[in-house]
Amino acid sequence: MCSALAQSPNLTHIIPAAAAPGKSTEVTLFGKNLGGATELWTSFPCEAILAKPSGENEKETGKVTFRLTAAPEIQVGIGAVRLATTNGISSLHLFMIDDLPGIATHGTNKTIAAAQELKPPVAVDGGTEPLTFDYFKFVANKGQRVTVDVVAARLGSALDPVVRLLDAKGRELVYCDDEPGAGPDSRFVFKAPAAGDYVIELRDANYQGGASYRYRLRVGSLPLASVAFPPVAQGGTEAKFKVLGPAVHGLKPVPVRVPENALRNPAAVKYPGGEGSGFVSVFGSPMPTFVETEPNDSTNTANSVTIPIAINGRFEKDRDRDFFQFEARKDQRLAIRGRTRSLGSPCDLFLQLQKADGSKLAEANVTGANEGALTNTFAAAGTYRLLVEELTRRGGPDLAYCVTIEESQPGFALSVETERVEAAPGESFELKVDAARHDFDGPIKLTIEGAGDGFSFENNVLSKGSNAPVKIRVPERFEPGRVTHLKIVGRAEIGGHECVSTASTMPALRKLFPLTRYPPVELDGLIGLGIKPAPKPPEAKVEK
Repeated sequence: MCSALAQSPNLTHIIPAAAAPGKSTEVTLFGKNLGGATELWTSFPCEAILAKPSGENEKETGKVTFRLTAAPEIQVGIGAVRLATTNGISSLHLFMIDDLPGIATHGTNKTIAAAQELKPPVAVDGGTEPLTFDYFKFVANKGQRVTVDVVAARLGSALDPVVRLLDAKGRELVYCDDEPGAGPDSRFVFKAPAAGDYVIELRDANYQGGASYRYRLRVGSLPLASVAFPPVAQGGTEAKFKVLGPAVHGLKPVPVRVPENALRNPAAVKYPGGEGSGFVSVFGSPMPTFVETEPNDSTNTANSVTIPIAINGRFEKDRDRDFFQFEARKDQRLAIRGRTRSLGSPCDLFLQLQKADGSKLAEANVTGANEGALTNTFAAAGTYRLLVEELTRRGGPDLAYCVTIEESQPGFALSVETERVEAAPGESFELKVDAARHDFDGPIKLTIEGAGDGFSFENNVLSKGSNAPVKIRVPERFEPGRVTHLKIVGRAEIGGHECVSTASTMPALRKLFPLTRYPPVELDGLIGLGIKPAPKPPEAKVEK
């Protein structure tokens, strides 16, 4: 087992880290065990062709090149790729769609005097080295606005960037570590006080570096967008959405069609006559949606909603608070869940459930990846209110949120701690499937979706307390050197209804991208299946 896994491809970085919509881009993948490359899977519509013959040379150099032609309708944003070779598949690697022209760092820009000259609009692919800085120089006219955006954690990089902007005399004009709407990444808009040269200084927050400390530095006249508003729309609808962020002045609402069952819909936005796009996402929901109406900052002005509902709101001023009221039945159990950071919004939620007289029933604060959640069983029928506040009581133009309220039903949630498996045709792989149960102790039957028929199982029924791994046999029809994707789906009969849950791979994604707090939601549940060649039979010993 260990020797087989050691031969699987391992990607460290890709140069360039982006492809342009509707254009062909040659990208070189770097890492280990890349020999025998057969295909490159992409999470977005794209034709990927091996640009150079794959063979022993790639094993020696640790790189392989593909020519990507992304569909012209693709929106700027973050997706993912996965490499397949004759020896297995790589883990997911985040990758960008970008409409800025790209260049690479020349590697000698480690001092201000040797700063690499940039001619915006441009995107630069680079990486930090331990205990060093990267410097870039550009010219700006007096009053010119220039956007500087370092995309690193959003691309799964280990880099935690810190950026300073200096004038020609080396004086600091801007210092940026984390920008709330971009997580650990750094970004800002600069208005030049005078015509002349300006220098960007970029480093890791902990002065670290190496192959996994990569960045894509975007410079030009482009928006800094964080979140769409409303951020969540009901599937099957089409509407125009505002774009919120630290630099979105003058942007018109963007039309987005949200297909049925779509989890995330990327949307690119560009200034009129601008040079490059900012990017946000509109998220889909199976529930009806509601947008708060002001004033609703007191119990007397609470917005009335009907359950189930997905409520969209925002905190535009400091100490803003939003009230929503609804009717609940006696013994009804409701689940209330908040979303902010996973939508791109730089705020955290405080939720408090109140009786009609204003007394508190329950409350929740955001903790870790939990964005604020509470569950309550109502002792009496009546009118109840939900108070929603920003955790620190601050306000701002891009502090948007979504809160869903729905009945909490008995059920279960599945998860696995891997996002890839490998096996030869006719052989098996194992998965440890965890089940978090809620008021349900019965059996859960597991099936595979997305990879066709012919898979056979051992231990595919999860009973309460069982922890045996699930063993899955791969059909003979699969061809070695290929990659497919599957999902593990659990089904159970609960109260006369079928409960269905797809196993989440988010534990594996968070381990794979530790600085990316919320990886692209469409990757959750997607398990790559790499088809390896059958092992050679042992050679017979010849007796002398």
